[in-house]
Amino acid sequence: MSSFVKAMMKLCMINLCLISLLRYCFSEECVPNLRVDVDFPGSDVLQIFSPDELHCQRACSQHHSCQFFTFIRPDWTRDSRHFYCYLKHTNSGEPSEVTELEGVTSGYSLKNCNETTECFSDLRVDVDFPGSDVLQIFSPDELHCQRACSQHHSCQFFTFIRPDWTRDSRHFYCYLKHTDTGEPSRVNKLEGVTSGYSLKNCNETTGGLTRLPPHFNGCLSSVYEDVDFYGADYHSLFTADYKECQRACTSDPGCRFFSWLNDDFAIGLYKYKCHLKFSWSVSKPPALKILSGVVSGFSQKVFQINSRSDCQTEQCEARILTNTDFPAHDFEQIPAVSAEHCQFLCSAHPKCTFFTYQKQKVRCFLKNSKDQKPMQSKEDLYSGMPSRFCELPKDWATIRYEGLDFPGFDIRYVKLDDPNSCEALCTADPHCQFYTYVYTSFYEPDFRRRCYLKRVITMPVPPKVASLKGVMSGFSLRGCHNPNKTEEATAAVEKALGCEI
Repeated sequence: MSSFVKAMMKLCMINLCLISLLRYCFSEECVPNLRVDVDFPGSDVLQIFSPDELHCQRACSQHHSCQFFTFIRPDWTRDSRHFYCYLKHTNSGEPSEVTELEGVTSGYSLKNCNETTECFSDLRVDVDFPGSDVLQIFSPDELHCQRACSQHHSCQFFTFIRPDWTRDSRHFYCYLKHTDTGEPSRVNKLEGVTSGYSLKNCNETTGGLTRLPPHFNGCLSSVYEDVDFYGADYHSLFTADYKECQRACTSDPGCRFFSWLNDDFAIGLYKYKCHLKFSWSVSKPPALKILSGVVSGFSQKVFQINSRSDCQTEQCEARILTNTDFPAHDFEQIPAVSAEHCQFLCSAHPKCTFFTYQKQKVRCFLKNSKDQKPMQSKEDLYSGMPSRFCELPKDWATIRYEGLDFPGFDIRYVKLDDPNSCEALCTADPHCQFYTYVYTSFYEPDFRRRCYLKRVITMPVPPKVASLKGVMSGFSLRGCHNPNKTEEATAAVEKALGCEI
């Protein structure tokens, strides 16, 4: 018998064994194992791009008709198809053919497995998800970028340009991305970038253990050497080391991140200088629009959580001057639903020393002057000062605002019968911060009864991140006290805050 015939008989035996095994395993059983260098040819229902075979398997598990798949790995050499994921279906539920093929991996849908398949926490080093950008921000590393994607209302996946990127000067760029399918339209190998997915679906528990990765617990504890967080300064002081600078940031309620200049900094006059920096931590609609036929409001859970401070804070009453303007000294204009909301926002910003609210335009003018505060009478304007040492009431967050739209930043919408149900849904949804409900009286019939759930990024995001010799940057540790921390770490945060946690 020739060697060729023997080889063919051996291949047939392998195929028969594989098919017998598949028939034994398949039907309603869970078949999670992957088949390396095994192809399920034909029977394609959809081709998508996946960064690895696990993602391809999960995509198959979510597809309405996919039963099995074949993924073309980066080591495939027959043509330029890399990262191709073929979702497949047959009437029998089994592959019509099984063959050995180097460079591919095949497997089955996990629909019959008792596990959730939507969480993609792993990062893909030197893999690019090109295109489909919805926002570009700056991040000091890929974990920060992933967390920002998870907080963004529509981001599904991202690509982060690392400091070792050499093709141009884009370093620390974080591209947040979205497609209608929820999957990247392309997946490419590219040195100097890291890609990954939103963690929105990773906040479930399995066997009592959280599925969230460690960096998503609210604590941004990393400190970045020779990295500067440009801009957003509101205060500076000199400290002996970066740890003392970070303690200063942690103890200041307005500080979200910092940059400290060490002994390697080029200009001697500024060595050991600690720059405290601000970004908004409160859930505020980025835009307001007066619009008939809608009503808007806030999640009740968000502001219950935000009202819990690290130390016990005395309650106080809001004092706002009616028909009063504090002219000049503006440093920021932001939307606000009421004068009380404006005062709350002024109190949250460390630079704000007083404010004026314009009701007709729903605009809040934050102002800064430590030396003088001009004051004049003016109709329909409301003015006041921030509250730094007591907690203002948040009645404005419990009110619904008729005829006011919070446009954009939609997570999703559902059809409901009334605004009570919409507010209850927003409050129950851990991602929702505020909402807009469309009445049946709205002029456009297609939008009636829609409840739009909305959110914004509230984690600290520096306005720019860049490499700079002699600078160390990091974040406030106010979110780092948790039961898993050591007693020493908890005590350090307590000391910085000046109270017990």
